[in-house]
Amino acid sequence: MIPLYMRNLNQNEMDNLQFEDAYKAHFDRLLFQAKRYTGDIDDAKDLLQSAVLHAFEQRSSLNDIQRFYPWMARIVHHTYLNAYQKAARRRTLLMQNGSSDAFFYNQDRRQNEGYWSLVKEDIQRLAQEIGERSYEAFALFVDGYSYFEIADMLNIAMGTVKSRINFLRNKFKLNNGYNLSPAI
Repeated sequence: MIPLYMRNLNQNEMDNLQFEDAYKAHFDRLLFQAKRYTGDIDDAKDLLQSAVLHAFEQRSSLNDIQRFYPWMARIVHHTYLNAYQKAARRRTLLMQNGSSDAFFYNQDRRQNEGYWSLVKEDIQRLAQEIGERSYEAFALFVDGYSYFEIADMLNIAMGTVKSRINFLRNKFKLNNGYNLSPAI
């Protein structure tokens, strides 16, 4: 009897059931191969899981279902190489920047709240000196609104919004030396 994953060979794309059956049929061999690369059964299972997810997404590239094992073995191999190269790059970066995991894990994307609260106080003080109209547009901009949204809220032209924001930003740079460009 022909295994289910080998039926309908004239199809160009594996369906989910065919992929599952082919994977189950070759699981032991693939796990053995992954264990040869990693040396640990748990790492091998993780490697195989990553490879299977990638293979499942790319299953339409397999034209001949009978070639499932070599195709999948190649994906396992490349997944291992990618992981190994990533670990090697990480080790290199740690050696260059000091052996601290803080280099990777403690880089916080949030801004320093204390710094920005002082900047906001400076902006409010400067806005009182310059004028409320420019500050109103700038405050909305700092809160994350787009030029278009600010123009709609304040019922003014978008060019006026840009002008007011730029005016206040330039005044602020001159008076305090802060860089108020939007964060990237």
